[in-house]
Amino acid sequence: MTTMKRLGICALLAALVLSFPAASFAREFVMGHTGQPLVTFAQAGEKFAELLDKHSGGKMKVQVMGAAALGNNREGIEQIQQGVTDFWLISTGLLAPFTKAVTVYDIPYLFKSEKAALDFVNSDLAMEVVKPLEEKGIKPLGYFIMGWRHTHSNIAIRTPEDLKGVKIRTEPAPIRMAIFKAMGANPIPMDFGEVFTSLQQGVIDAGENTFENIKSQGFHTVQKYITTDGHILDPMLIVMSKKSWDKLSDEEKAVLQKAVDETCKWEQDNVLANNKKIMEEFKAAPSPEVIELTAEQRQGFREASKSVLKDHEKDIDMAIYEKIMKFQEAYPEEAPNS
Repeated sequence: MTTMKRLGICALLAALVLSFPAASFAREFVMGHTGQPLVTFAQAGEKFAELLDKHSGGKMKVQVMGAAALGNNREGIEQIQQGVTDFWLISTGLLAPFTKAVTVYDIPYLFKSEKAALDFVNSDLAMEVVKPLEEKGIKPLGYFIMGWRHTHSNIAIRTPEDLKGVKIRTEPAPIRMAIFKAMGANPIPMDFGEVFTSLQQGVIDAGENTFENIKSQGFHTVQKYITTDGHILDPMLIVMSKKSWDKLSDEEKAVLQKAVDETCKWEQDNVLANNKKIMEEFKAAPSPEVIELTAEQRQGFREASKSVLKDHEKDIDMAIYEKIMKFQEAYPEEAPNS
């Protein structure tokens, strides 16, 4: 982050603090994220502010700054570490530079079903996975999810072979790029804000995202197909500055955690329902065509991406991976339906 940009953000945060209504004893916090108002996790930020205000009796208040008003995710995490911003909402994939433990979530087809994934992210084990972030000044509080990531394209994709040579935008995480390399595609890491124009101009042929993000960003207007491969069920975290957390009393921490837990439940319920609703909307429309893979077709994608785990064992905490596999042993395999 440049010095001028840092100064600008600090000035904005100072103005935010001054804008809070005068209230005795109130603790005042700032939350940042990059989501647009239409996506569920952005709405969950507002829900958190509402619940924290309610459970604290007005003694803990949060100003939510979305749509990258406080900077991009990298800048936001820098602010969290410095204690400049108190909370941030972020995909686990973007926290890999701080702990390799979270790279386990990038493994393709990690979760056997939506139910298995939800039960896991709400478990104590899932919080153990992200605990090492505390050593970097980042306090993880709970999990949101963005939903299943599907492939959107101008080419009908029903088999891994259909991806050969396709220029596809991915997040700049090595394992996520490796998923599509394994299928013969040409993965191109690109800033999220550049994707629509790049699709529109043919710079790239495809991308991969949740139904909610596909709609909110208008990708469906410049793509002909969406293939429901569900290669990743994308988890997110609500994190807090460790510096801010350590200033709280035990009672305040308990109140804050209660608000977080209720917010996570609200977000998970609503994001899955909204993704499913959008999927049905697209299926009923003339375009884009939603290609729902059969169990056999989906297995083909699993097989084609098996090499990713083997090739990236050094980047993954394999002990955590084995624990996740054991956790969901009793769950049946189910195709994504949202």
